[in-house]
Amino acid sequence: MSTSPSPTTVPEARARIDEINERVVELLAERQAIVDALCELKADAERTVRDPEREAELLAHVRSVADEAGLPPTLAETLFEEILAHSVERQRRQRADGAAGPSAEKSSAEEPADKATGAVSTCGAQA
Repeated sequence: MSTSPSPTTVPEARARIDEINERVVELLAERQAIVDALCELKADAERTVRDPEREAELLAHVRSVADEAGLPPTLAETLFEEILAHSVERQRRQRADGAAGPSAEKSSAEEPADKATGAVSTCGAQA
């Protein structure tokens, strides 16, 4: 929560919102970098991109945090569903671009074995 005094003018309020927006974008970029590293860790451990149990835990947690902060839990959940979807797609592309390892994952929730090697596609998306 902010300890700064409330803005007293429209331009001041907008300037504060712009600053917060920049921090949100910076945090998303930081999160993305960590997810990229997690992708490699999960690939090394032969783990799959999707982890529905982890996703459910993450969404329940952000709903709880949002509720405690006075933010509508559905808003937080919707935002994080989009963030998770982006993470999954990014990592599937990352796996496709690095085709030297296990095959890139398909877009479906299923994670079929690679036809040539029988290996299940791997890489992590949840953070």
